[in-house]
Amino acid sequence: MSPSENSSQLLKLFAQALKKVPDPRRKRGSYPLATLLALTLLGLIANCTNPSELARWSKNHLDNLRPFLRFRRLKGTQRAPVNLTFSRLFEVLSLNDLQQAFAEFVNLLLADTSIVASVDGKAAKQRKDKNGDPLLMLNVFAQTLKLHLASWNVQGDKTNEPGGLKKHLGELLTMYPSLNLLTGDAIFAQRPLLEAIREYERDYLFQVKDNQPKVLKKMKEVFKDVELQEPDDSLELSDDAPLQKKKKRKSYDRKVSTKKGLSRFVVSGRESGRRSMFASSWAFPAVVR
Repeated sequence: MSPSENSSQLLKLFAQALKKVPDPRRKRGSYPLATLLALTLLGLIANCTNPSELARWSKNHLDNLRPFLRFRRLKGTQRAPVNLTFSRLFEVLSLNDLQQAFAEFVNLLLADTSIVASVDGKAAKQRKDKNGDPLLMLNVFAQTLKLHLASWNVQGDKTNEPGGLKKHLGELLTMYPSLNLLTGDAIFAQRPLLEAIREYERDYLFQVKDNQPKVLKKMKEVFKDVELQEPDDSLELSDDAPLQKKKKRKSYDRKVSTKKGLSRFVVSGRESGRRSMFASSWAFPAVVR
């Protein structure tokens, strides 16, 4: 199959997934939901971040879009949707429905590929909440695949991130059954969340810092007798790679344990004089009991 044929097939699969998104509008508008969703996606790729920009982009590219999308006819001429059309749709459109459709498309592409994803909170500065503050979203990224898998609003409170992940964990793993490992920073190293992840028979790798002194102390005790292995910090560049100033890298000690029931590996890093370790699903239960 040629690249163009492959791209065409992928677009068809994606269009089929979008058609499964329920139309939340009370009165079906002059523009099909699939058309508005396609315009939104294309506009976001073109760096359009609000309804006015989407409407302007759609109008400027209407001639190229007519053969592929259905538009409203006014006096015999097809017209692009205005910004109010997009705004009204976004007010009632379900994020969950969109994520379900996208997950279905991604699963078709990845088949049984095992997914490792990182969890982190980010501020969506382009959009504001009802108080005018940036939306704080909990995001799940598959870094290796360069895919954004899912997002949820944590109501403007960063401390809600672990609870938000626990709340939506079943939903996330239902959408992506091949998601096997979750990684994140120290805020996620909390017993209720970690126990929930293990109940779903998934693994995790979360950092533990000195603001959790009891857990950190126990982890140090567990791994105090294991052999230390210094990783290679050298930076290798190919002959044709551009010359760059070498940045100072963090120093790590890799501790490898063969003790039954403990972590396969735990990495402890030193940065700014602070000591931290990574709690994995193999080690953490052994030190928090």
